[in-house]
Amino acid sequence: MSDTKMERGRHKPWSEVSVGGKVLLIVLITIGVLCLFTLCGAITMWLWNALMPAIFKLPVIGFWQAMGILVLSQILFKGGHLGHAGRSHWKRRQVWKHMREDEATSAE
Repeated sequence: MSDTKMERGRHKPWSEVSVGGKVLLIVLITIGVLCLFTLCGAITMWLWNALMPAIFKLPVIGFWQAMGILVLSQILFKGGHLGHAGRSHWKRRQVWKHMREDEATSAE
């Protein structure tokens, strides 16, 4: 295969993307994240309003109250650290790396 066929499936490095392309990508990602948050809030509101008033006689909530429930659950169940998950993943990889090194030294 020629080099041009192999490079067809590859993406350009970020430094080679035009300024307009970078702006468009950032705008699209921002809109996507906002749509995702909106969808999560709407689903939370719908589930709450479909279940909680009938089961526990709780009041019906609005969109912003549903978003507040999502934030509160983040704080209560995940410790409130938004970036903590990435760090714990890194720490888990370091532990596995250390365990593999210990296995290699004990096998020798």
